[in-house]
Amino acid sequence: MTGRSRPRGAYTASPCPACRAPKRSRWYLCGHCWNALPEPVRTALNLHDDQAHRRLRELHAHIAAGLPLGQLEINP
Repeated sequence: MTGRSRPRGAYTASPCPACRAPKRSRWYLCGHCWNALPEPVRTALNLHDDQAHRRLRELHAHIAAGLPLGQLEINP
């Protein structure tokens, strides 16, 4: 089985960038950290459009700054 053929829900070697806990493949964060995000942010991060990479960069910059996940604001 190659890295591209991992089944949905499989755990990956890369940990959650926010808390370093194991996270599922194809997920930005572990379930605990994902639930800590405000609902509008989760909705925005779930959009798959031409702005998806920008929103992901905003998430990673917020985490890198050490700010609480509950304070994140992302415009769709």
